[in-house]
Amino acid sequence: MSQQIPKEFYSDSEDRPFRQCKVCECDLSTGEVPYSIEKAYKRSEEGEDVTLFEVAICLPCAEKQANKMSVASRKYLASIMGNQSFFEKRQAMWKDDWQSQWKKQCIFSEEQVQVHDEYHIVGHFQGDQLLPQQTPFLIGQSVIEEIQEHLSPETKEELDRFGDQFLGPDPTIRALMEDSQFVMV
Repeated sequence: MSQQIPKEFYSDSEDRPFRQCKVCECDLSTGEVPYSIEKAYKRSEEGEDVTLFEVAICLPCAEKQANKMSVASRKYLASIMGNQSFFEKRQAMWKDDWQSQWKKQCIFSEEQVQVHDEYHIVGHFQGDQLLPQQTPFLIGQSVIEEIQEHLSPETKEELDRFGDQFLGPDPTIRALMEDSQFVMV
């Protein structure tokens, strides 16, 4: 059963699905290559979610970026995102009513997003469809902080370079990011 891209994963600036990989600019709409979308938000005092960054990246570019991370950082991320529990949670959501549940809490900590929290949403797609059994998921503030603590200095520098090159934030939201370290999973 195929699923359309949830609107939460649309480009904020274009209000439609992403059409190009942020890195190589290949056409994502053709369905030839799988890709992921990650969007980072910060919840304001008023309860609004302000976008910190959004990126669509094809699988080949994501793999190249991952290979620039240190071995220790890749091993740590694999222990979180590649473990059986993570896959089982995503599969269980797929079988249930994932559309109403996936954004309610962090898939790892099960904590709900609070005011002033940063959180990320991640989804995996091909063309205009969600990859089968790959429900989107939310990563909460505490897990983002934990990931940041476990990344090597080399990996942090590489992520900062990637962020500067491809995600340079709008100056109006730069203040929101002052207390945050860029993390992309």
